[in-house]
Amino acid sequence: MSGSKCDGDGNLYIRKVATDRPLLGPVVKIDPDGKRVALFDPVAFSQLALDRADAFSPAFDGGMYQVAQSGVLKPRIYVLHFSSDGSTSSPTLLAADLEVYTFAAFASGSFLVSGVERDLENKNDRGRNFTAVFSADGRELAQLSFEESGGPRKAGAKPGAGGSPKAAAHNEVQNKVQNDAEKAAPGLDLADAEAGSDGNLYVMRRSAPALVYVIAPSGKIMQTLKIAAPRAGTAPSAFHVSGNQLAISFGNEESQSIVVADAQTGRKIASYSDPTGPETSFACYSANEGVFTFLKLGEGNTLQVIRAEAQ
Repeated sequence: MSGSKCDGDGNLYIRKVATDRPLLGPVVKIDPDGKRVALFDPVAFSQLALDRADAFSPAFDGGMYQVAQSGVLKPRIYVLHFSSDGSTSSPTLLAADLEVYTFAAFASGSFLVSGVERDLENKNDRGRNFTAVFSADGRELAQLSFEESGGPRKAGAKPGAGGSPKAAAHNEVQNKVQNDAEKAAPGLDLADAEAGSDGNLYVMRRSAPALVYVIAPSGKIMQTLKIAAPRAGTAPSAFHVSGNQLAISFGNEESQSIVVADAQTGRKIASYSDPTGPETSFACYSANEGVFTFLKLGEGNTLQVIRAEAQ
């Protein structure tokens, strides 16, 4: 149930697992009354000979975008577009060669794609993080770079530039330590992304504190928000943006909680304990209603939708 999404109308988008094609499972759209209103199946793009379909993003026309791959050693990366009734529209071939982990669509029709570039023929290649904005016709518009500390880094900026020689030497040592750490345990740039009502994308990095970048359709990082965990030892697992608020789920094996923060400043508004337990996934948040939606798999693979009011 990971990667569930919701749109501004309260519809849920949930990916199903197909046992005969586990990497090409369909996504179902469920309205607020619990009725299935559409099925988005990547197999319908039979002409592409897809090997897998991954992250998806609700479209502003009521349909859905999904990133998919054809080929292994020399993969072709496509963005699939489904209409609101589940029928297929023309796919977009991206000018990219990477393993995609995070994907979202801007209201303007461009896409944010984040993942890892890797030489699959070289077993020793651990990969390089890659994040970029692509146009609606698949052209790369801008690459993004992120510092481990969370601040945006301009492409081509040299570590230690400016300041005293002593400061430059210190920065060089710090960067060596950071680079060595990244080689030992590389992490993805971004974990999840959602479109905001302001036309920007809000993308989260699983770190301490949680980092949420506000990215414009041009690829410019407008803001970097830092939201601290309510309890020590908990890490961010999911987030959703609604209106001018963010809701981030933090947890570990013992406890779960949600922090609501201002989407413009990152200022904490409230925090709540999550009584639904670690077996649920945080699926949706409505700032106007103060309602959180969770999903849980019940007996016989039935899907339980749990709605909880902020108290």
